[in-house]
Amino acid sequence: METEEKEIKNETTPILEKRKDKIKNWLKNPYNLTLIIILIAAFAIRFYYFWLTQNQPLWWDEAEYMSAAKNYAGLVDYKLGGIRSPGFPLLMSAFFIIGLTSEPLIRFFGLFIPSIILILLTYFMISEMYSDRKIALISTAIMIVLWENLFYSNRFHTENFALIFEFLAIFIFFRSYFKKKNIWILKPKYSLFFVILFSLLSVFFRPGNLIFIPAIILFFLILNQSAILGRKYRIITLGIVIILIVSFFMIWPKISNHPIFQNYYQPQNPICIHCLTVFNGFYESLVPWLPPILFYAFILGLILFLLEFFISYERIKKINNTQEDLGFKSDIFNFLVILFVLSFFVFFMKPIGVYEFRWFFPLLPGMLVFTSKGAIVFSEYAGSFLNNKKISIILIILISILGIYAQYYHADSIIKNKIPSYQQVKDSGLWLKENSNSEDIIISASQTQHTYYSERKIENFHDNGIKGNETLFNENLKKLKPKYIVISAFEPGFTPQWAYDWPQRHNDSVEPVKAYFFDEQQKQVALVIYRFK
Repeated sequence: METEEKEIKNETTPILEKRKDKIKNWLKNPYNLTLIIILIAAFAIRFYYFWLTQNQPLWWDEAEYMSAAKNYAGLVDYKLGGIRSPGFPLLMSAFFIIGLTSEPLIRFFGLFIPSIILILLTYFMISEMYSDRKIALISTAIMIVLWENLFYSNRFHTENFALIFEFLAIFIFFRSYFKKKNIWILKPKYSLFFVILFSLLSVFFRPGNLIFIPAIILFFLILNQSAILGRKYRIITLGIVIILIVSFFMIWPKISNHPIFQNYYQPQNPICIHCLTVFNGFYESLVPWLPPILFYAFILGLILFLLEFFISYERIKKINNTQEDLGFKSDIFNFLVILFVLSFFVFFMKPIGVYEFRWFFPLLPGMLVFTSKGAIVFSEYAGSFLNNKKISIILIILISILGIYAQYYHADSIIKNKIPSYQQVKDSGLWLKENSNSEDIIISASQTQHTYYSERKIENFHDNGIKGNETLFNENLKKLKPKYIVISAFEPGFTPQWAYDWPQRHNDSVEPVKAYFFDEQQKQVALVIYRFK
């Protein structure tokens, strides 16, 4: 036995040594070592904020998704709003179906792990587009602390899952379809099927992600322009175009009346020029002494591409479905992504006043790439001007660190400041659960949050008062026979004005049983629960 064990050890020792040598050689490459450092930083930063926010209260949108998830699991009676996609709540319902009700654990598997997957996909996606690994590394480093994404990575929102499927579609398109390389068992001949599948899944999780798909379609047509416009397929192409046009006008009446479409299409609004400031918003620096370095890098990268594009007409005509001139083709794709996303908001949705930067997440591949290229070009030009390559490397590192620090500083303050928001709504929802029966009905403007926390049937003022009519509301009370009514300072948009003093005017019908305050001195009332006598 001892002899056999020694022989086995002697056989395995060279194998282990070879593996160690491979790892050492791999880490000797500065790009590989940088990637490891970035991934460790990603895990550390995102786990830190997961730990801080693991018990934070849910906001309206979060609670709507999670109430729908509990509905799919048979725990509550709640219908998902007409403008929401069912993908995310369906996925979250799996936790409740298997009996996992610990919110921190759901956040870990449903939010933290997907956020790490998104960081990995950012690197793999961009590394397939460009041979210069610095572009993928800088883009990934920015993505780790991009303040809007880092903030919503700790919320039950759809953006990260939609981005995961978008990045997967782009990754497969470039690696498998464009470069003709296998991805494990996925063969290039099946690549377009998976590109379509993941693109549709992205929309299934978030309808707003539909706007990146035209960029992929147009890029596919550009790569295959010689075949599509050739004599062999010219008639087929024309026929497909005619069919698409006719089909569009046939289904337009039904599409235009759908709630989701009406939420995104605002023909009555003026063109949204201020949407073009979104990049400055993404890269906003709240550090007093630090300008928005990443924004300047993005502008430089974008301008350099546009100059190259307009002076490269002959290159554009010769574009084909090969890896030749990969960087230039990838630039075209990323510009198309930005172009289609911006065009949608400027000419189609046209939001008035304030918009949310997360709406523009589908353009992140292009924004990150041109930001990275701008930083690299500036640094390399400065290095060549000073005739010192080390200067260019130092500048790249310095620009990246300063830009990342500004993002981290901005995200840190917002995440920490918003942790206690809606705490009174959460606490009151849990109190309602403990002090009611499963068949009880509760009236509250915080319909989504109180449905999620109390797991009771929540009715709001507007639905029962037909847009806030007090007379109809009073009549409906006789039918509903609710146990509690909640009056709070939260959700003013869903609370008619007459509701705030309704309990005082009907003190013969209701009595206060629980109150929550904004301050420790209990002078500023946040929320009051009244019980029907």
